[in-house]
Amino acid sequence: MKKFNLILIIILFSISIAYTDQYPNTSIGIIDINKVLTESKAAKDATKQIEKIQKKSEEESKKEDELIIKEREKLIEQQSVMAPEAFEIKVADFEKKVQSYQIERQDKLRKLDQMVQEARASILDEVKPIINNYASELGITVILEKNAVIMSADDMDMTDRVIEILNKSLPKIKVELED
Repeated sequence: MKKFNLILIIILFSISIAYTDQYPNTSIGIIDINKVLTESKAAKDATKQIEKIQKKSEEESKKEDELIIKEREKLIEQQSVMAPEAFEIKVADFEKKVQSYQIERQDKLRKLDQMVQEARASILDEVKPIINNYASELGITVILEKNAVIMSADDMDMTDRVIEILNKSLPKIKVELED
């Protein structure tokens, strides 16, 4: 029985050694994509541009809101001096105008959101080859997103170095609102 157990252990050990040669050594790296998308120069530049465009859009919307409120107040004042049929026509026109404005506003908000997504995508497009090249330099075979890792050694985190490389290759990006 002891001989059988010894032979079994030797066979299992031999098989495990044979199969481990088929797989490469695994080296793991950690990347914090959210940090790259907030702390890189391109991300900070994009954020400034986006905030400026959003502020301008909000100011335009505020002016439109004020015009619609004034037009509504003017319409209410005219109600007492207008014929009911004429007033109903004006109210219907006003409601169409308000509905059209709301559709335009929603479209503008959608375009603003799309602009943000495109800025993120352009940064990520630039980051992917940087991560691949840096990982190859270090012999890293597996890269994990930091928010998916519970615990890791600090030297596994390659985020700061990736940001340094990205800052050199892409210090700024152009962000513009689609018309």
